[in-house]
Amino acid sequence: MSQQLFPRAPRRMKQPRKDLLRDELARAAAEIERLRIENEHLRRPWWRRLIPRKAA
Repeated sequence: MSQQLFPRAPRRMKQPRKDLLRDELARAAAEIERLRIENEHLRRPWWRRLIPRKAA
């Protein structure tokens, strides 16, 4: 009973649409930028973190 009566055709891997890939890339880039800013903030000395500075 291991063989099926009507065997299925092999499944094709479908590639995602380009707009989905672009959206995913934009989200990844935004997340990388956010983490970079957070990392820079955490690398500052403790006394610099107490004083909020305006972005130039």
